[in-house]
Amino acid sequence: MIDDALRGDHSSLRIICPFIKRRAAQRLLRRGPPHELQVITRFNLRDFAEGVSDIAALRFLLENGAKIRGVQNLHAKLYLFGKSRVILSSANLTEAALLRNHEFG
Repeated sequence: MIDDALRGDHSSLRIICPFIKRRAAQRLLRRGPPHELQVITRFNLRDFAEGVSDIAALRFLLENGAKIRGVQNLHAKLYLFGKSRVILSSANLTEAALLRNHEFG
């Protein structure tokens, strides 16, 4: 689902997702960073300590030009690709969600 959306308009990417892992972020940007990259994620220190999200992912996104905002207790998962594709999903930005879990979107 996300791979299909990446083949379309690559001018901008907006991610709203509580849990983000570096390998999944790298997979999402493997074609290079979009012109505009915005991320809203969950800022909860316990999530980083437990490893469900990682600071390396946020660092990677920042290095690729992302503007990142944090929302405590965020649960929504939404991916906006360019001006024409939107995925409203149950999938976090993790390898498990992208490759192994049965997610809805």
